[in-house]
Amino acid sequence: MGDFVALIDVIPEDIETNFENLVEKLAKTLPEDAKIAHHEVMPVAFGLKKVRLRVRYPEEWGGTDKLEELFSQVDGLQGIEGIAFSKA
Repeated sequence: MGDFVALIDVIPEDIETNFENLVEKLAKTLPEDAKIAHHEVMPVAFGLKKVRLRVRYPEEWGGTDKLEELFSQVDGLQGIEGIAFSKA
């Protein structure tokens, strides 16, 4: 398994988003050597929520750019932001 861990915030466009379904869709964009280790739904504002993902991935990916690129394949997202990453 990967050598890095990243925190990624994903904000959906719709306040009625089913976050379990969203996390499943995001997980399906990842190759076998990366996985969502944990997720937490958090409030943003005015009823909007985001999901914060903890993702394990290969060290050679470096920062969070590749994760953000993979997650951007999912429709209905307002934003994707890499918060932090470090060696696992």
